[in-house]
Amino acid sequence: MGAIEPREFLLLAPEIFLAVAGMVVLAVGSIGRGLAHRTTALISLVSLAVVGALVLTVQGPAVGGEAILAGMFMIDGYALFWKGIFLLATALTIVLSMRFVEEGGYPAGEFYALLLFATTGMLFMASGFNLLSIWISLELMALSSYILAGYFKRERRSNEAALKYFILGALSSGILLYGISLLYGATGTVQLTELAARLPAAMAAEGMLVSLGWLLLAIGLFFKVAAVPFHVWTPDVYVGAPTPVTAFLAVGSKAAAFAILVRILYQGLAPLLVEWQIVVAAVAVVTMIWGNLAAVTQSNVKRMLAYSSIAHAGYVLIGVLAATEDGLWAVLFYMLAYSFITLGTFATVILLERREYAGETYADYAGLARRSPFLAAMMLIFMLALTGIPPTGGFFGKVYLFAAAVQSGWTWVAVVGVLMSAVSLYYYMGIVVYMYLRDAEDDTPTPLPSRLLAGAIGLCAVITVLLGILPGPIVELAKASLLQLP
Repeated sequence: MGAIEPREFLLLAPEIFLAVAGMVVLAVGSIGRGLAHRTTALISLVSLAVVGALVLTVQGPAVGGEAILAGMFMIDGYALFWKGIFLLATALTIVLSMRFVEEGGYPAGEFYALLLFATTGMLFMASGFNLLSIWISLELMALSSYILAGYFKRERRSNEAALKYFILGALSSGILLYGISLLYGATGTVQLTELAARLPAAMAAEGMLVSLGWLLLAIGLFFKVAAVPFHVWTPDVYVGAPTPVTAFLAVGSKAAAFAILVRILYQGLAPLLVEWQIVVAAVAVVTMIWGNLAAVTQSNVKRMLAYSSIAHAGYVLIGVLAATEDGLWAVLFYMLAYSFITLGTFATVILLERREYAGETYADYAGLARRSPFLAAMMLIFMLALTGIPPTGGFFGKVYLFAAAVQSGWTWVAVVGVLMSAVSLYYYMGIVVYMYLRDAEDDTPTPLPSRLLAGAIGLCAVITVLLGILPGPIVELAKASLLQLP
C-alpha cells in the first residue's frame, strides 16, 4: 500500500464540493427565516452544475481507470456515466420540488440540503472500490433518503413511509455489513480486486463462510434495488413519501444501487460468476412476474408505479445476469432512459396534485386529454416508454437487455421479460384509456401552474423520444463507459 498523494484528494473534488454545498445550504437555511424557497433551489442547482463541471474537468482525464486513496475509490468511465445520471436526476428532482415544497410550507434549506447529501453519497458509491467505502457511501444516501421520505411531517402517510423505510433499510444495511464481515473473515480483504484474487483459495478453504457472505451481501443489495422478495418497503414508501421524493427514490437511489451491484458482482465476485448468475436469474424472474402482476391489481397510481418500478428492476437484472459487455452497456443505456421516463411520469403526477399529495387514482386522469392536452400527451409518451413500445427509449432499452441475455445463453429469462412486458401493457394503457376515453366529472381545464415544471416534463418527453429514434450516441457513450471485465 503506497503513500496517499494530495492529488488523490483533488480527484474527489466533485464529491467534496457537493458535501460542502449541502452543509452551506443547511446552515444558511437555519439562520433566521433562511433564504427564499426558489433562491435555495437555485443555489442547489448551481451547485450541481459546478459539480458536473468538476466531474468532467477533474475526473474526466482519468476515464481509463485510476484507483485512489489506497484502493478505496476508482475513478473510471463507468463511475462517470453513473455520476451523470445522478446529477441529472437530482437537478430534475429539485425542479419538481420547487412549487411542491413552497406550497407545502416546509423549510426549503433542509430539504434541498438532504437532496445534495444523498447525491454526495451516490457519487461516492459510483466510485466505490472497497466494500466498506461503498457501505459508508450507501448509508449517507440512505439516511438522507429516510428523512426525505418523512419530510411532510404533518402527514401521517409521510411519517409512516419514513418509519417503514428506516426500519427495513436498517435491517438490510445490517445484513449487507454482516455479509461484508464474513467475506473479510474468509479472504482478509474488502478491496474488490484483492477480493476477486483471493476468493478461489478462500472457497477451497472456507467454502461455507464465503457462500454465506456473498449471499448476505447480495440480499442487502437486492433490497436497495427493490427486487423481490426484498421489495416490501417500496409500495408504502412510494405512496407515503412526497411525490418529488418518490421520483428521486425511483430513479436516483435505484440507479446508485445498481451501480454498486454491478461493480461488486463483476469485479469483486467475478470468480463466483456461475453461483451468482443462478441467484440473479431467479431474482430477476420473480421480480418481473410479481412486480407486473401486483401492478395490475392496483387502483392507486403511485402504488402502481411502485410495483412498476419493482418490475423494471427485474428487467435491469436481466442485463446484469448476462455478465458480458453487451449486457453491461445495455444496463447503462436502460437506466439513463428509465431515469428520464420515470422523472417525467412523476412530474406529470405532481401537476395533478391536490394539496400536498398528487392525484393518485386512475379516476383523477379521466378526461385529461380535454382538460389538458399537453399533460395527456406527455403521459402517453411515458406510458408507451415504460411498456417498451417504439419510438421511445424504453423500447430500445428492453431490446438491448433481452438481446444480451439471449446471446449469453439466458433465453428463457428474456422470454419471461417479454411476456411480462406484454402484461404491463394492461395497467399502463389503463391510464391512457382514462385520459382519452373516459369522461371527467368536471371538464374544467387543468392549469399548468408551473412553467418550469411543464418545461421539465417536456424535456423528459423529448429525450425519451430521441432515445427511441437516435439511440446510437448514447449507446456509444455507454460502450465507452464499461467496466474492465475479467
